[in-house]
Amino acid sequence: MPFDSLVLKNIAMSRSDMTGRLAGLHDIVRARHPAVNRIALVLYEPAKDLLRTFASSSDDGQALRHYEAHLAAVPSLRALAAEHIPRVIDNLDLSLREPSVHSLWLKAQSYQSSYTVPVYAGKRLSAFLFFDSRQAAAFTPDVTTDLDVIADILAQLYVLRMAAVNTLVGAVDVAKGLARMRDVETGAHLERMASYSRLIAVALADSLGLSDEFIEYLHLFAPLHDIGKVGIPDRILLKPGKLDDEERRCMQQHVPVGVQLARNIVSDLGIDNDLAASVMLNVVAHHHERGDGSGYPQGLMLDDIPIEARIVAVADVYDAISSTRPYKRAWSEAECVAELRREAALNRLDARCVEALIAAEAERTHIREALSDGDDLPATLATSG
Repeated sequence: MPFDSLVLKNIAMSRSDMTGRLAGLHDIVRARHPAVNRIALVLYEPAKDLLRTFASSSDDGQALRHYEAHLAAVPSLRALAAEHIPRVIDNLDLSLREPSVHSLWLKAQSYQSSYTVPVYAGKRLSAFLFFDSRQAAAFTPDVTTDLDVIADILAQLYVLRMAAVNTLVGAVDVAKGLARMRDVETGAHLERMASYSRLIAVALADSLGLSDEFIEYLHLFAPLHDIGKVGIPDRILLKPGKLDDEERRCMQQHVPVGVQLARNIVSDLGIDNDLAASVMLNVVAHHHERGDGSGYPQGLMLDDIPIEARIVAVADVYDAISSTRPYKRAWSEAECVAELRREAALNRLDARCVEALIAAEAERTHIREALSDGDDLPATLATSG
């Protein structure tokens, strides 16, 4: 008897994140096909021709995390994507002769056979689904027929999820454009701090239990931290020089304004209880909190600040002090490191996030140089924080 796709979809939709939904469906698959030891979803970013791990479930809890590769460097998957058909490998040892992080990891975990399904959004490649087994030739036609039902559900859930996330990002980008946010923060600044945020999150992922899905959303939503500035008058938002006390209080209202805007958009999209919505709201609501209670709007102590907001705070501070602005020079790396550690010692910034960013010197330098402001530097910028 084939799987009931409607029942399976309802079960999957009861979870708030793609990782949980995938795990729930994996439990059902294993009840019928115990040899299916792993299911993994790898997203594809066409603009960069990049594959990245996103969500997975395995019966031993082991996962390939924080891995990325260019599709062009994986000929077998590139061919699979072009042909729009799934692929069965009965013997991974014989078939995966080209060494890669992915193939070496599969062999190290004793996987012997696999079933791979490309996922499309319309005609555009969006992801790959991998079903793996420690048993050779596990993916018979009867098994793959059942797995095709699961793959179809997961593909629908993933495409819908990313469509909602992209709509969310797009809606906020429109709001930012209406407020002439480009005159306040350069696009390069937002890209850099998103990249620094990903760098920190990946470094801390294993120790803090951050999933690849969480990291992906953090990278997407970090640039939206100041969306509430759409509600701040231009006379304050674009004021050159320091703000007085009254102006600063007005500027600080961008946080509750941003939270309300984000909640409205999330509600309109119907993703109120979703992990993506949670990450975005936490970034918007808490990126100006400081661990000693001196931040705003709630004056939270460090342990009460969501980790995504702590990460974004460090990324934002580093980019602010390491970049040239109309009212300041770019600080040297030594000065930046000293300032970040000083803030961490005062418990204002999370020391783990600070040290993770400092330790990644080569990656940090590459981001700063590859995403330099150039001619994108604004003419005016209020020193508001």
